[in-house]
Amino acid sequence: MSTVSVMWLSCSWIPLLAWWVLRNSARFKKNIVIGVTLPHEARDDGQVVAILTNYRRQQLACTIVLVAVALACAAAGTLRAWAGPLIVCWTLWILAACVVPETVFALANHKLAGLKDERGWRREEMGRGRHVTVADIGAAAQPYTRVSGIWFVLICAVSLVPALLDRNNVVVYLLFAACVLMVWVTFRWCYRDRSEVVDDNTTLTQTLTRIRRRAWARVYLVMAASFALMSWAQLLFRGSADLYLIGMMLPCAVLGIVAFATEMRMRGLQERLTKASGEGLYVDEDDRWIFGIFYYNPDDAKLMVNERVGVNTSINLARPAGKAIMAALALLLLCLPVAGALMADDFGTPVTLELSGQAIHARHSLTSYEIDMDDVVSIELIDQLPQMTRTLGGAAETFLEGDFSSERYGTLKVCLDPEVGPWLLVRTGDGRTYLLGASDATQTKAVLEEAGVDRR
Repeated sequence: MSTVSVMWLSCSWIPLLAWWVLRNSARFKKNIVIGVTLPHEARDDGQVVAILTNYRRQQLACTIVLVAVALACAAAGTLRAWAGPLIVCWTLWILAACVVPETVFALANHKLAGLKDERGWRREEMGRGRHVTVADIGAAAQPYTRVSGIWFVLICAVSLVPALLDRNNVVVYLLFAACVLMVWVTFRWCYRDRSEVVDDNTTLTQTLTRIRRRAWARVYLVMAASFALMSWAQLLFRGSADLYLIGMMLPCAVLGIVAFATEMRMRGLQERLTKASGEGLYVDEDDRWIFGIFYYNPDDAKLMVNERVGVNTSINLARPAGKAIMAALALLLLCLPVAGALMADDFGTPVTLELSGQAIHARHSLTSYEIDMDDVVSIELIDQLPQMTRTLGGAAETFLEGDFSSERYGTLKVCLDPEVGPWLLVRTGDGRTYLLGASDATQTKAVLEEAGVDRR
């Protein structure tokens, strides 16, 4: 299977996951449905039901189209000539998969919010002419058990053990350990103490708050453990490309499953526990949530806040840091097509190899190696590539580039076309080993001939 096909198939499930979560948003939880807070009487209103039904249909149609496009492009990915355009389309598809479903949500939210205004369901219009803010001080004061930071320290220590056993890839293991520490820091920074106030039922507030805190801790502990498992996969499976790929993807899959299951369980509990709410006093913060998605509250000094439904957090766009983070995320999404164009260039650019100016030059796209012939100790022509594990670099059917490791040759600097042999194994006096090979086999053989027999 081609790299392009794998790229498309590896992301084809994203619209399905988004559909499952966004479809669930059409069910009342904490008196909220698709980001709009409504009284209990609105749950059976004909117009509300019609808006929700239409919303579900639009989300389903959007998902079907996105998945169909992904599968069609995955099938077309087997055609080598289409690799570049399909990669650019892949980045555009990622952008659409992130934006389109949320746009459908925002439009439905806007329509339902308009109906809410028409019916006089906003809290300030219900008799007192002012917005009501509810703070359950009793629930907030209840003691609870925090997850000890010792767990994160232990996981970090476990992730560092492979560094003692494999000195060649210490930097990689340190990166995994740093990721564990970053998870811990993020957990401490993002963890909000705010209570899950729905109405004047203190017992309900305590229960919902306790559920969220436990769910939050579970996800972050699994996230930290995933990085530790990746560190061990780097150590144990570096000699097998297939096992290495499985070892890296399996922790990510487990984390995704745990996060998704935790989110859906949290939503289910919120729905079940708040079924009877919305008839008397209840919290309505719709004016602080733009389209039910973006939190904007100048009176809130916090940067990170709980999302009203589920277990996630959101950014307060009223804070300067919140605006900066959102701008960076938007810029990142808009840069996806540029990244796609660069990746397409990688697939379309051949690997070149030449000997000029008493130096061997190997080039592919942004990767370039220059080896002075005075530093060369030996040059060997090999007809079969060794089993290698990528440490840092790029890999596809038409190129391998960057840092790799091999049980037979150790650490390698690689720049070659894996489909066109033979290849050159170049060793230098400073202990480095290069594995090189052009997309045109005649270039590889020409370099060997020009280098001289005494260096083979």
